[in-house]
Amino acid sequence: MYPVAWAVVERETNDTWKWFIALLIKDLEINDNGAGWVFISDQQKGLINAMKDYLPNAEHRMCARHI
Repeated sequence: MYPVAWAVVERETNDTWKWFIALLIKDLEINDNGAGWVFISDQQKGLINAMKDYLPNAEHRMCARHI
């Protein structure tokens, strides 16, 4: 596991998470709606929504610390 990106935003909202995920998709050249990719994160609702909208084929799992 490697942390590959982070951002500083005014608030964690659905819009800022969608902005972040869109940039991540572009920078990492993620294709096929995320097929073959696995993302591990905390349980932040905005991130979960952005993942469903932008990377529906990616696996998204919760960090053991946050389960």
